[in-house]
Amino acid sequence: MGTRATAATAKTPASTVQATSAGVLSESLPEEMVERVEAMITSEIPAELQASARSLLRAVAAKVAVAEHFDAFCGQAFSKPEWAAAASPLIAELFDHDEDQLAELARIPDLVIEMGSGQATVTCMVASRWAARGETHRLSRLAESIVASHASKNACAVEVMLALAATLAVTRFSRAEQLYNAALPLAGEEHQEALADARRWLASGRIVCSASQEERDFWDVRLRKPKSAWLWQSKEEREALDTLSERLTNGLEGVDLFKAVLPVCWWDLAMKCAQQQEKLVLAMKKTTVAKVETIASPRVVADFVSMSEKASLEILPHPQAGPYARFVLGWVCGAMAMAITVLMLPSEAINRVLNTFRGAESNSSVPPAAVAASLIPGESRIKSPEEKEMWRKENLQRIASEMTQFAPQQAVAKSGSWRDNELVLSGHSQELPHESPQYMKLLVWLHLDPPQDDEVRMRVSKLLLERVKADAITLWEELVYPGSANAVEIRSAAREALADVSFQWNAEEKKRLGVIAGEEDEAKKNAAISVSK
Repeated sequence: MGTRATAATAKTPASTVQATSAGVLSESLPEEMVERVEAMITSEIPAELQASARSLLRAVAAKVAVAEHFDAFCGQAFSKPEWAAAASPLIAELFDHDEDQLAELARIPDLVIEMGSGQATVTCMVASRWAARGETHRLSRLAESIVASHASKNACAVEVMLALAATLAVTRFSRAEQLYNAALPLAGEEHQEALADARRWLASGRIVCSASQEERDFWDVRLRKPKSAWLWQSKEEREALDTLSERLTNGLEGVDLFKAVLPVCWWDLAMKCAQQQEKLVLAMKKTTVAKVETIASPRVVADFVSMSEKASLEILPHPQAGPYARFVLGWVCGAMAMAITVLMLPSEAINRVLNTFRGAESNSSVPPAAVAASLIPGESRIKSPEEKEMWRKENLQRIASEMTQFAPQQAVAKSGSWRDNELVLSGHSQELPHESPQYMKLLVWLHLDPPQDDEVRMRVSKLLLERVKADAITLWEELVYPGSANAVEIRSAAREALADVSFQWNAEEKKRLGVIAGEEDEAKKNAAISVSK
């Protein structure tokens, strides 16, 4: 499954491997296993693959050039779905005694092909080893590949997707949520336990999803080892507790996993603090709403109530924070005072201020969307192809000047293949991590200056849509015009998005995606043909 520059791949004369006798095989591997594998090759492996399969068996037994023969076998076996389905049990049998070696040899594209063929044995073996070794970057890449492929539509992949969702829920929440949503329509009665486990971990991951990657990694280690005697005395631990306290409320879903690893005394204080602050905010809100009702219309009152409810959910201080608690309370009071001031403004100004408030709130919770929105036109749509092309060039120049330090990555992505750029474009590189604003800017940059490779253009479109959804649609509307270098890929991505049940589009978004996908033009064309007939 790929070329590897390791000592294990050193070339070994073919005669050395071919001279390996059955006696040597039985000394290196149990005789019963050798006989079982030989029988599988004879009866289950297609004739075109049998020679390569026997070479792999000899290599595994002699522990000579295993990677080389593994790559050769998989290169053939995973070229056809029916061959992949037959090869999967054989690979699992050969590496049953050494799953760690299999985890090193396996390539993600082949695992996706395996699931698409209706098998998942090898994928489960490999993913379980990656999880045990804490290799979340590999698991995240596997998750992304599954979501982006037809494997996510295969019922055999449901267990894998749910297990990955539970595993990545804390460290890679958005990716885990995508997997869960993709698996949900395919899940049956036999998957209820896995669904419940994934939901439980996703609820916990949601609590810290806006924290830094280091902090999420910190919590992932502790939540998965509830029986360890954590001291909670280091600076890192105290900072993590302080941040967590800002996210806790009474009755919050997913807190049971945190409660299991935290000191009882700290937890009790946190819950008492949360309860007291909730009561105080509720009392203030009731008093203020009563005053607002005497001077405002019902619609404005409803907007104010919505704002104050969101403000009251803005999280609790650490039980021992002291002055910090007063600061949070002061912020809530300030938000309410601002709302009252807004009520005195003319109706047009009210709407403007409320819209600004909602926009700021949305941007603070999803920084990548804010980055995308800052690069995407607003309500006044550009209509003609010439104006759209001019808009593209102007914004390309702007984003290129802002991202000069990442120009090498953009240049490689523009000229290379998906395989060459998968690490960077999937958000798994150190320079451009998935959660960074710069990563989001790179995706927009590659929309304005599209890559030469068709697959890369398509995947870049899908990656942006997964991250910012409605903002991606807005950008696509400006880039689909005659002469656009990536219009074909954007239209294709829009069609797939409309058919993907994991996305929950509203009526307006469906209509806009339909226009981008060309469904409206197709309908007009068909209508014209009908009339002419």
